[in-house]
Amino acid sequence: MKLISLLVVPVLVAFAGDGYAHADQQPACSAPVRPFDDQNDVEWRRFLDQTEAFRACIGALTHRHQRASDEHQALARQSVEQWNEFVRTTLNAPEDYPWPPRDVNEQSRTF
Repeated sequence: MKLISLLVVPVLVAFAGDGYAHADQQPACSAPVRPFDDQNDVEWRRFLDQTEAFRACIGALTHRHQRASDEHQALARQSVEQWNEFVRTTLNAPEDYPWPPRDVNEQSRTF
């Protein structure tokens, strides 16, 4: 039972950490409400200020997500490079690792 706990806990922590990293997906920006009375200078100025703050918030949110996307793309490329390096240096392809994989029924007939 202790062995299972030792194996399961790190996996759960890894998944929890990944979920936590993406927990902040809801935009923190909120659009202003246009004032009913367009002629009220104070309300109109407040609306324009809130509009500018909303625009800046959306811009920052977009920039943050674009950076995260760039980082994810770079990590995906690194993963592919890691796999390709492993195949080039470790596998005796195609003997050890045929591509495309042989049919399961074909493999059973060769034994």
